[in-house]
Amino acid sequence: MDQVNTLFTNLLNVGTGVAVAVAAFFVMWGAFLYMSASGSPRQMEAGKAAIVNALAGIAIVLLARVIAGMVQDAMA
Repeated sequence: MDQVNTLFTNLLNVGTGVAVAVAAFFVMWGAFLYMSASGSPRQMEAGKAAIVNALAGIAIVLLARVIAGMVQDAMA
């Protein structure tokens, strides 16, 4: 059972790392869109939406990690 817990923990760590890296990219992309909008309201909204969606994604990933940790603790 310890090997399964170790595998599960490693998968959680890798998944969280990948998700945070992708979300960081989208925050930077949204900031780039916002900064290069040159006053275009449509492009500014697209940049803001990308940033908000990336932050929401990070929150979902962290919440999923907490829930998975609780399930792992309950199974131990």
